[in-house]
Formats: sequence, structure tokens, C-alpha cells
Amino acid sequence: MNIVQEVSKNNELCKLIQEENFVGWVYSINYEKALIMTNDAWKEKVKGIPHNSFLIATNLNPEKFASAKDIDKEVILLRVINSCKLPQDDDIIKTKIDNYQNQQDIQVDEDSYDLLTKNKMQFGGLECRVLGTFYIKNGELNLGSDIENFSSSLQMKVFMPSGAALGEIVNYVDPIRRKRAEEEFRDLGLSKQVAPFPIGTVRYTSTDRMHRANNDDLVHFSIQPSDFLARRTAVLGMTRTGKSNMIKQTVSVVKKVADDSNLNIGQIIYDINGEYANSNGQDKGSIAEIYKESCIRYRSVPNVGFKPLLNNFYKQLNEGHSIICDCIKEKSGAKNAADLDLFMYALNFDKPDEHDAAENVRWRQKVALYSAVLYAAKFQAPKDYKVYFEANKDIRNLVSSDIDPKNGLTLNECKVWFTKLRKVRQEIKKELEDVARKKITLSDRKYTIKDEEVIDHWITEECRILLNMLCMKNDSEGYFNGYKSISDAQQYHSFERDSDIREEIYTNLCNGKIVIIDLSVGNAVIRDRVSKEIAEYIFNSSMKKFTEGKSPDNIIIYIEEAHNLIGKGMKLTDTWPRIAKEGAKYKIGLVYATQEVSSIHENILANTENWFVSHLNSEKEINELAKFYDFSDFSQSLLKSQDVGFSRVKTLSSPFVIPIQIDKFEPKTFLKESENE
Repeated sequence: MNIVQEVSKNNELCKLIQEENFVGWVYSINYEKALIMTNDAWKEKVKGIPHNSFLIATNLNPEKFASAKDIDKEVILLRVINSCKLPQDDDIIKTKIDNYQNQQDIQVDEDSYDLLTKNKMQFGGLECRVLGTFYIKNGELNLGSDIENFSSSLQMKVFMPSGAALGEIVNYVDPIRRKRAEEEFRDLGLSKQVAPFPIGTVRYTSTDRMHRANNDDLVHFSIQPSDFLARRTAVLGMTRTGKSNMIKQTVSVVKKVADDSNLNIGQIIYDINGEYANSNGQDKGSIAEIYKESCIRYRSVPNVGFKPLLNNFYKQLNEGHSIICDCIKEKSGAKNAADLDLFMYALNFDKPDEHDAAENVRWRQKVALYSAVLYAAKFQAPKDYKVYFEANKDIRNLVSSDIDPKNGLTLNECKVWFTKLRKVRQEIKKELEDVARKKITLSDRKYTIKDEEVIDHWITEECRILLNMLCMKNDSEGYFNGYKSISDAQQYHSFERDSDIREEIYTNLCNGKIVIIDLSVGNAVIRDRVSKEIAEYIFNSSMKKFTEGKSPDNIIIYIEEAHNLIGKGMKLTDTWPRIAKEGAKYKIGLVYATQEVSSIHENILANTENWFVSHLNSEKEINELAKFYDFSDFSQSLLKSQDVGFSRVKTLSSPFVIPIQIDKFEPKTFLKESENE
């Protein structure tokens, strides 16, 4: 072998050309499509040419690369999208029909054709999409997403890549993107480059009898770990087509990257069906079982092995009040007593500015009264829990002169104190009515005008609402359910929690934990609200670090049945669209899974870099998907093929969609040797 031939042999471009895999010639080409003439014998030699398979076309002779014209030093990448007619096909069809009509037996005699006719009948046409052009630049293999020139020469040969050549094509990463990924790794805090991780093998069609006949035919597809950090990933497909398997793969890849790089990467899974938090018969282990030491599970209903996805209503006031209101709405619908509606919509527990002394005094009074309502409704409080608030001498004299609330009241004492306060208010109110009706004279009054002024000043509108809730009576002394209306929310309250659940979860994520929020049980309305609040807290906390000049922690959010949480009708200012659009710069990645492409907010879809798509059973969903990248080439395949794990994949690093059979999740692939043992 001479030097020229050796250079050609080692050229990355020439390695794509496997002359033994010759399948035809290009007979027509433009900037979008190429028409190929192929032959049954050539197709048989390469085990067939499936729909959506890759082909390459070139004028280049790999043995003569050095002496080839510059214009020929390229390889055009094609995808088979359909068959097409050759100019002589009508004549061939006529010949076939004539032959069939002359047959006396169902077994057609091939010798009834002359050799020339038989040869012509073996030729057929393929319509291909132009995916791009491979070429050498600065000593590296590059892929343009189009073609800058095409030759009308009859010598543009077509080959079907397999083995190493196909592996190079499907795992190709542009040099610029590769260098950018290295920079992103450093920005994300990764100390070293992490090798791509195989997640599946190339699969063109549901029928894979020939092109995947044995292990030697399987070509692995690997994902670049950097594609999933601070990026958006869609996992789309019908139930039981492999979405959960793909998410488990992703969680495990990210965990392996974190362990290998000694970097904290927090992962939070919104587990709608409980399949990541709990084991089931269909999988080889839940994420919680596989990563016991690194995983923390939360649930809204108390359960062994789960931390409570609950707040302390006595401390997380707004969160607790919101949950109570959701429970009231779910139970009673739109018809409530007027005072109950006021309790739901007229109260605000936001703490005032610390410099506003008067407002802080009123806020503490309101919080104490609200605590009395919770206590009356049997919301358990920590042992020896007390409330503290200011009450001047005038109001104390009206209620209980020997009790000063600023020294602290137990919840029962607090309930008694406020019950007396309302009783005094009602007595003063009745006296005024009796005077107006001349039932009594002013001199017969028990309370003075000053007492009336003290009560009016002390009992604000919010205080009046809470007093009525506590005593289960409206201003006219008519009965309503009052505090009994909120008792159903007890199951979402935890007296043991001191800190905000959102803050605790965020801290765990910053420490590199896998947090699983089991949303398979509990109130659906509360599930959605809690999910959103946790996501909002993560986003705002990471954004705060960024704006303060600090480096946010790496966090990835996973959402199963995403259409339940990130619906199409959301505003761009809502939490999920903001995470999708702005999360990347705060090191927040988003992985969402759904079977309803059309239900996802268009802003989220538009900002998605990675796509894993399996079977979709609706043309509506297929048409929605076809708006993105080159998924339109796979419309019919996605509609018909229901094979589990058969996905069409487009990642940030991949220039085009690749049909893949995703590997079955195997925990031992990701665990360390000691853990496997």
C-alpha cells in the first residue's frame, strides 16, 4: 500500500464509504431530496434498505482521496423516506401483468422472462431526504446541515453504512459543539470530560428481522451527558412504550456523571404514578431502591420510608391557608357561607415590613387568632406551643384583665380569650341596637362609648372574619360550620416540621440528592399546587444565587404525565414556562414526559433541546410533533409502531433525528461494583 492509499485509508471521511455496501446511484438530486436507483440484488447484499434508514452518496473514490477534485471530497448523508418510480416502471408493470395473465399456475415461472427483462425488473427507486454533507475541515470531520453543491454526474454512488461507519454517523458531534460542551462542563463545575454513555442501538423499523438479526448488526447510540445538564428534554409517547425506562436511564446517567466527577447534581422527580418511589413487578427496581443512600422520598400522606410532603400550618401560614382553601373548594364547590368565602379570599398572612411596628402588632394578633381557629379544628400543634401578641390595657380590661397575651397563651387559652373578645363585641353591638330601638337608655348601658371605640379599633375586618370562624356564628349570630369546614385539611398538616418543606427540598438538591415527590396519593388540586410551589422555589432560589454573583447548583427536574402540571394554557410568566425558557442560565434542567404533545405549553416545546419520541396514536399529536426538527419523516412510523422502547431521538449534539431501540434499564450498569455486590 503506497502513502496516498494509506492517507485515504485513515481519512475520517473515507471511512464512511464502505464499497462492499454499494446499493445504487443517484439519478436525480436537488437541495432537499435525492432520487436513488437501486437493485434487488444490491439490497439483498446489505440485508435490505428499511424505511428511514441512512444512506450516503458520493463521487469520491476512497482509494484516491488525495488526487480527487476538491468538489468531490464530500459525502452527502441521506435518509430513505419513500419509494419512487423509475421512468421505465410503467413498462415493467405492464410486462409483469402480461406475464401474470399468461400463467397457468400460482407458482410464477421466472424463466418465463428473458435475462434482460428479468434484470430490468430488479431495479427500483428510492426517495431520500438530504440531511447534510460530511467533509474535512481543519483536519476534522464536519457535517453541514445542507448541501452547498450537487453534481449531476451519473457517477454519484450510493452506499448503505453499517457497523463502524453507521456508528460514526449516528454518534457524530460537530467539533464546535464538542468544544462548547467542554466549556459547558467546566462552567457546570465538572472537573473532567465525561465519556458519552450508550443508551440504545439503531433501529429503523418495527420489523427488524434482517437489519438487527444478530449482535454484530447492532450499532450503539450514545448520549452526551452534557446535553442533559441545564437543558430541556422531552420524553413523548403513549403509556407503556418506554417513557419511564428512558427517564430511569437519564437519572442514572446523571448520577453516574455526578459520582465520577465528584460534583453535586440534584435531581427531583415529580412521580405522578409512584413508579420511581415504589417498586413494581414490571421493573427491575425503583430509583428509590437502586439509590437508597442518595434518595429522599416525600409524600403528602404519612407513610413509612417517606418524609412528609407537608408543612406546619402554624408556621407556614400562607401555604397552610392555601391548602385549607383548596380542600374547602373540593368539598363544597362554589356554594359556601358568606363568612367562609371571606375566610378563603379576604385573608393575607404575608408578614409586614419589620420597620412598620403597628402593622407587625396587628399581624401577630391575626396569626394568634388564626392559630386558635386551627386549634379548634383539631390541627395538632407541637407540645407546649404558645402564641404571643400585644393587647393594650383597655382591651384586656374588656376581655380578661388578669391575662396579658404578650406573656404567652396556650392554644386553648388563646381560643378562650378570643371567644370572650367576640362575645364582648356582640354585646356592645346588641346594646347599640337596643338603644336605637329605645329598648334601653344610654344610662342603662353596660359598656361605654370608649369601650365601643376600643373594640372597633382592635377588631379589624380580618379579625372579625376569624372570630366568626372560631365561634361558628356570623355577625347576625346565625350558625355556620366555621372551623369545622377546615378539618379535612388536617391530613396535609405536620406539627413536627419547623422549616419550610420547599427550603428543605432545595437544600437536599443542592447537596446532590435524588428527591422523589410521590404524587400518586392525595388531593389532586393540592398535588398541582404543591408541585408548582416547589418548582417556583427552586427557580427563584437558583435565580437569586445567580443575580448575587454566585454559581447556582446543578439541578434537574423530572415531570411524569407533564400535561397535568405544565398545561398549554399557562402564561409565559408562570413557573414552568419560565423554567423552560430561563432555567438553563441558572443551571436548572427540565425533563418532561407526556403522551400529549399538543397539551404542552408551546414555549416549553420551542425551548426543548432533547427529544425521545416513541409511539403516538393520534394524527393530531403527530402533526404537532412534525413542527419540530425532522420528525415529519417519521410520522407514519410513529403512528403505527407500538414497540416498547422504539424511539426517535434528537439530542442537542445530534444534528438530526435518529431511530433508536432504547436499552432496557439495567441497574447494575450504573451501580458501582461494591453496590452490585
